[in-house]
Amino acid sequence: MDDGDAFLAMRFDRHRERLGAVALRMLGSRREAEEALREARAAGLGGIDDWLTTVVARACVERLRARRDGYGRPADVARPERAEFAEGAGFADGTGLADGAGLADGVGLALLVVLESLAPDERLVFVLHDLFALPLPEVARLTGRTTSEAAGLARGARRHVRGVEGGGGGCGTEEAGVFTGRHRAVVERFLGAARAGDARGLSAALDPDVVAYSERGPVHGAPAVAEGVAAFARTGAVTLPALVDGSIGLVAFAGGRPVSAMALTLRQDRIVALDITTGPERVRDLDLAFPEG
Repeated sequence: MDDGDAFLAMRFDRHRERLGAVALRMLGSRREAEEALREARAAGLGGIDDWLTTVVARACVERLRARRDGYGRPADVARPERAEFAEGAGFADGTGLADGAGLADGVGLALLVVLESLAPDERLVFVLHDLFALPLPEVARLTGRTTSEAAGLARGARRHVRGVEGGGGGCGTEEAGVFTGRHRAVVERFLGAARAGDARGLSAALDPDVVAYSERGPVHGAPAVAEGVAAFARTGAVTLPALVDGSIGLVAFAGGRPVSAMALTLRQDRIVALDITTGPERVRDLDLAFPEG
């Protein structure tokens, strides 16, 4: 190994904790994640920070594709072990995850089981964008897709994850594609509070642990999300309740055309998640429907 390769190998190892965390969320197996890291390290050293994430993620996707049977389900793969997500469990060298990897350290075993049911490309985009907060245009570049394609994969994965997490019982998320009078009332109160800068009204509409997803990555918590919502309300001259890709939401218009959209996930009349799409070109790729009344 020459000096250049040695330097790049050192850089790879410096990022190993974060890369290992990405691989573990992608594959659900510490052994397979270690193997993916070794394959990525041997694939060639060049490019560095984003390149490292790309190579590890692609190695994981290839493993996911290789292990799936003809029915789209993982074949002969053991259920993720709780020990692999125990508090303080390190990666490879027994140390705790580094700060960068800690972004996703709270996903735990339950979410990992849900991730097993996603298609490889959906899982890749979800892990990079929603768990590790890479901006959507960067995720698109890393995965060789357009931003709109990456956004579609992220939305589909997110709906699936929420559907499984909220499935069953009265506290689950509201049914997609149904816009009742109660839904309209919640959405209009939410929009009115956003336009007025009414912190109390927004607090009543948002779950304390709400998450907002946009091209720039996820934002967590009601105070931070409320700031973004107020900005959304100012993007258009007219904002209307709508179904956005089958989910309850809002669409902002300027000059007679939609310029931004927000899909909402409600639970017990509070908003627990928002998917925000901005820009006429991106909004054009959404399925929008406007209920009467």
